[in-house]
Amino acid sequence: MKSKQAYKIIDEGWVKKRTGYRVRFQQQVDAEMITDYFPDMDDGPWLSEVAIWRMAWRLAESRQSDPPDINAGDLINVTVVDHEDNPVKYYVTNQSEVFNQVSIKA
Repeated sequence: MKSKQAYKIIDEGWVKKRTGYRVRFQQQVDAEMITDYFPDMDDGPWLSEVAIWRMAWRLAESRQSDPPDINAGDLINVTVVDHEDNPVKYYVTNQSEVFNQVSIKA
């Protein structure tokens, strides 16, 4: 195998380094469910995966209603995504994690 071919295989299978993280969540605004992010898309993403997961947990804990009720302003379906909006596995368990998970009726 030539070097060029080896590097092509590596590039296709290599895990890409994430350049930042955001918390993605949903909340009810004027009887409509919206998806939003922290930090805002206009602001730079956080660089620490651990810190953003801690923030996601704190935001999820701010929920005022008890499931299955959803009050205006409650943050539901709270998770961490990377710079390309792909879900990030929870660093504690290496599993997908969504805090305050609620199925939304379409």
